[in-house]
Amino acid sequence: MARQFLIGELGNASSGYTAGKLADTALEIEVLDVSNDEGPVIYNPVTMLNPDMFRIVQGTTAGPNVYSNWINPRNVIAYDGNPAENALHCEADLVIAGETTLASGGSASMMILELKFVLHNGITEQFWSFDTQIGSASDTTIAAADADILIQAAYEAAVKPDWLHKDCSTSGDVAAPATGATTPTTPADATVSFMGNVPGATTTSSGDAYDAQDAAQISVIVTSQNDIATQTYTPAVLVNGYQGVGTYYSVKAYEDKMKGIMYGYYNRRNLPNTPDNGAVVGSTYDYVTLVATKDGSSASGQIHGVDNLDEIVVAAKAGVNSVYQLGNANAFVNKLNTLLPLADVTNL
Repeated sequence: MARQFLIGELGNASSGYTAGKLADTALEIEVLDVSNDEGPVIYNPVTMLNPDMFRIVQGTTAGPNVYSNWINPRNVIAYDGNPAENALHCEADLVIAGETTLASGGSASMMILELKFVLHNGITEQFWSFDTQIGSASDTTIAAADADILIQAAYEAAVKPDWLHKDCSTSGDVAAPATGATTPTTPADATVSFMGNVPGATTTSSGDAYDAQDAAQISVIVTSQNDIATQTYTPAVLVNGYQGVGTYYSVKAYEDKMKGIMYGYYNRRNLPNTPDNGAVVGSTYDYVTLVATKDGSSASGQIHGVDNLDEIVVAAKAGVNSVYQLGNANAFVNKLNTLLPLADVTNL
């Protein structure tokens, strides 16, 4: 299978080309015009009916435009899209009830709550724990509404693995989500909400990006409440993590893998320098996927053992309504819908 990946940060270039160069990360569709055997020309869905061939063009920061292979519209056997979706942090709550009292025969200095966190979807399960001093010699009766603040402070002061968000939430202090992730839930009073990180998040103790394919699925366990009586701590998973669709991290990771195909770059001596990335921090992208056969056959994926399919994946910046809105005949998705009437992508 011939696979190509193109990114549209600016949308289709309404101003066309400048000295043969498409604007950086713009997208366009070129066709061979059936009416006068002319091309390649920018596709006009109103005046250019049933073109013989089309290709998708991406502008780049430096160097030539990036082109898909030429495709005959009737050879397209699959055409679909997935709208961008924000990532979700996994949220694991600790619900606190009652007021602390010193356990019989206990020591105020030993009124320590120990919590353990578990990463469930790593290569192997991983664990991390921390302690919070709940009571003191001067005060052994701590209300639930005060205990959550103590736990939050101890957690945020600790050095944590990257799969845990560096901050946690209480009802009066909700942690900021990673870029591209949905705002976490505001917990109820006397509740602490801990979060797993999402791929690419820099909301880590180390400051490094969380390098993973999936959102961290976590849980919290109460392993010990030494010499703390009366007060109870009940763990619960409130929200399961989700890595999202079309996030900057996922688009950039796929783009990096595809540079050898897109730009002829394989990180070897005497080959071109690493091309700039089209994916932009803070952007999310709608996906469009096309699959076409090279000989028009929809029954066979191979010709005498040779791969017979072209797959083109396009990441188009979400929220660029002036460019991708379906009511605009010259919008990129609408152009594809006109070229490929077998199925419309209408969910972008």
